[in-house]
Amino acid sequence: MSADSLRDHLVSFGLSEKAAAAYLAVLQSGEATTGDVSRAAGISQGYVYELATELAERGLVTVDETASPTRLRARPPADALGMFSERLDRMSEDIERLYRRAESSEPAVEIVHSRTTVRKRIARAVDSAQSEVVSTIPATEFSHLREALADARERGVAVYLQLVAPLGNASTPVDWDGYGTVVKTWDATPPVTVVADERTGVMGAHGVLSGRHGSAYALAFSQRDIAGAFFGNAISNFWPMGKVQHVTAPDPLPATYDHVRTAVTHAALHRADGRSLLADVTVRAVGSEETTTYERVPVVDVRQNLVGESTNAFPIENSLVFDTPDGQIAAGGNDGSLQPFYEGYAAVSVTLYDGGTA
Repeated sequence: MSADSLRDHLVSFGLSEKAAAAYLAVLQSGEATTGDVSRAAGISQGYVYELATELAERGLVTVDETASPTRLRARPPADALGMFSERLDRMSEDIERLYRRAESSEPAVEIVHSRTTVRKRIARAVDSAQSEVVSTIPATEFSHLREALADARERGVAVYLQLVAPLGNASTPVDWDGYGTVVKTWDATPPVTVVADERTGVMGAHGVLSGRHGSAYALAFSQRDIAGAFFGNAISNFWPMGKVQHVTAPDPLPATYDHVRTAVTHAALHRADGRSLLADVTVRAVGSEETTTYERVPVVDVRQNLVGESTNAFPIENSLVFDTPDGQIAAGGNDGSLQPFYEGYAAVSVTLYDGGTA
């Protein structure tokens, strides 16, 4: 759609020709002074002030009168277009293209105001997951994320899915195993949190995906330290509050894992079924690059809070305890930003075997 065509649509929604021209001048640069708008739109600077008030009242721009000269800033498209209805779909793509600069690379942290963009960033994080996704989202968002979650489960990704208010039809029967390893519901409004592989994801205000979010925003991130902090917050403060709706069956044994938290989850499921476990495990002492491998050693304890009864001493503890010839050792995960600090060992790989019924 050309700038002229877009101007025509704006006029059809009630803007004057000059107001539409002024808005496009601001939109194309993201923000502009009144002088910039005057030159770009061919409007006297005095009249720009009058038009700025009109555009602000319509929710299309914000006016910063504390700056000198006064600056007009275009509001994010999803917010600005709240007043439009029938032609919204045709207009939003063009306005977003004018509003945002093309993304040449993925930033470590990105502030996102548009609901549409938040959804895209969440789906992108889930699509990138190779081992694990931990998510807290409004239940009404499940339909938007359904395909990405199904693809992740098909790839063997462990998905811990917590659906929060507004719950909508969350109680409607669904084959949850196709979408989550563990699925919970919680009738509360915690922040939206999605963390994939303790590496990338989205965290933001609940309102950014629910109701009229107004000034709500989210952070899309791709930095391990940030991801680890949000992951720890999610499993410590949000995950324990949910009501369990679905738990997957444990993996058939023997089963090999290079993502230890997934091994811990399935070990917990097997032990809940009354099954004792043996393991081949390769561990690395914290602070060392050398590894040691033990074969068919008993798994004597499972410490976690992601599935079933919580058995850990503190919220982010997620480890297996092995009875080795060198004594009992506790081993946590070897990847992500939450490296073992309490256990003393990181498990590089784990193969679980059926040790018989307890």
